[in-house]
Amino acid sequence: MKILLGVAAIVAAFTVPSNSSPVAVASQSNAWQVDGGHSSVVFKVKHANASWFYGMFTTVAGTIVFDAAKPESSTVSIEIDAESVQTRDEKRDQHLRGPDFFDSKQFPKIAFASTSWKKKGDGFEVAGDLELHGVKKPITATVTPTGTGEFYGKRAGFEATFHVKRSDFGMDYGVAKNVLGDDVHMTVAIEAVQPEEKK
Repeated sequence: MKILLGVAAIVAAFTVPSNSSPVAVASQSNAWQVDGGHSSVVFKVKHANASWFYGMFTTVAGTIVFDAAKPESSTVSIEIDAESVQTRDEKRDQHLRGPDFFDSKQFPKIAFASTSWKKKGDGFEVAGDLELHGVKKPITATVTPTGTGEFYGKRAGFEATFHVKRSDFGMDYGVAKNVLGDDVHMTVAIEAVQPEEKK
């Protein structure tokens, strides 16, 4: 799933085991990590062809290697926990986790792995394979750096956007009767951190 990053001053690798606080990576002095507690995966889909309905996933993990000098050699792999879907209604969330939609017991992970990076304007065009509901399809995401800062380590933010047809992934509940839209728009907002070195 979104998830995808680049900024001209960074040559980086990001790793996160869950949406908990960042864990230090000692193998690379320039290693960065996704801070799952400050990252978001949001989706929107049309309901009854009337309004956009929003939901989110609360658990995202991933690894990113970005080469500022040669962005085309960069790679990214992102995993989203399908069970972590939330829409502010527990009954609806259980339906989404069930066989009509994500079937999270059988397909617990939504995964994205990049196959190419291209510079595009102030950001990047990242192509790759999205695996969802047991089906793998190619997608392309637009990735934009959103800022840098420092708080318990150096930080950088990025936002990736893309959209998919859920019927392409075997999830067509409600499509025929136009109860729920087929097009799903995704936004993956990542905050990445380089932990402070211990002295």
